[in-house]
Amino acid sequence: MPSVVDSLNIISSTMENILDFVAQDETLSKDFQQYLEVNNIEIESERDFNNIIIEYMLDMKMQNGLRVLEYYRRNSKNYNDIIDALQNSFCCVFKVEKILSNAYEAICLTSGAKLTLIPMVKMTHLKQIGKYDYIVARILELSGVQYILEIYDVISEYNPYKATVQAIRYMLSNPKSAYYKNPEKKEILENSVKDFDDKFHKYFNNDFIITTNKKVDLLIEAFNKYRENIETIDYKNLIEQVEENKYLNIEEFNCNDETFMQNAVGGFSSHKETYDVALWMDGSRGLYIIPFLETFFKCFEGDIEGKDECIKEFLTSDKIPPSVIKYAQNKYGNFFETVNNVLKTNFETLEEVLFNTKASFIDSGVYSPVNVLFNSELFSNLIGLKNEEESKSHKQVGRNEPCPCGSGLKYKNCCGKN
Repeated sequence: MPSVVDSLNIISSTMENILDFVAQDETLSKDFQQYLEVNNIEIESERDFNNIIIEYMLDMKMQNGLRVLEYYRRNSKNYNDIIDALQNSFCCVFKVEKILSNAYEAICLTSGAKLTLIPMVKMTHLKQIGKYDYIVARILELSGVQYILEIYDVISEYNPYKATVQAIRYMLSNPKSAYYKNPEKKEILENSVKDFDDKFHKYFNNDFIITTNKKVDLLIEAFNKYRENIETIDYKNLIEQVEENKYLNIEEFNCNDETFMQNAVGGFSSHKETYDVALWMDGSRGLYIIPFLETFFKCFEGDIEGKDECIKEFLTSDKIPPSVIKYAQNKYGNFFETVNNVLKTNFETLEEVLFNTKASFIDSGVYSPVNVLFNSELFSNLIGLKNEEESKSHKQVGRNEPCPCGSGLKYKNCCGKN
């Protein structure tokens, strides 16, 4: 097993090799430029460039749906175990329990696992991090050791609500973090999927059911009551169709940290637009709530507003399981022609499509966000933390007292400025 110093050097050199590859490879270089243009990203400094290209390298997918790291792994001669570790790296929130000379003993908020995290910079550079503070970080595991690749934010111990919201957001983008280093939680998720699958087919007698966003919250509630043996509701009056299928850019899907809680609790019915939404049961991964599923299917039947954007989203998004793509391929004879036309590819088999667009699902253990949230104590506690946060903000605070937001500043120099 390599020493910590050797591992840190290998990780750093591998990152440098990948960055050089992105800059020199014609396909990746063009894709990176498209990424900047599509997201209206302007680079104003070398630091901006480094941050953006690292995010692109670790988190983004290319225009054809393949992850940048996966493309590098398949096309580079410098492939090593670090690439696999980088692909499995993830961002989350960790509560610092103890500060060691070269590491933090911390708890992963999403899984509850106790970890020893070794930063890739000297501890003296991280003096602002105190015991019981929360660090928002990307970690990488190599030979059983967890390393901190980057720390994005430090949240005060007095602001658990903010830390919880951040952790849940990361958990939804990477459901595996819900049971990282916690096999008991993984077993709970596996059993939850089996239970959902059994009850879903008994209730709906199908793999999926489609309604509109105005009715889907009630439909989910009806299914939950049936699943928990509370009540069996006739759901037929909760099924309705949209007047016209079209793919829309829904503003609420792109909510920031401040609006995440409101939208998570408010549900789909609070959205201004009306669009189709499906409950999709994947027997190995869990229950998915999929906006525009019917619209996606209609894209193979004729011209739909937003057709190309819809197909690209369904093929490349990690929020859509492979089972949806398999269903579409079996149902529509023009599947490959349509997909290749949109993605500018030459796929000939379903395996080739999934290998290039759904690579993150190839590994087992990727569960649906619905089942992850349903079994998350963190999400259950979020409502209570929200109420506590609101009561703090309404409590009378002296001008020279610590600000209740947890910033560490006096109230008059923080929230009390206004």
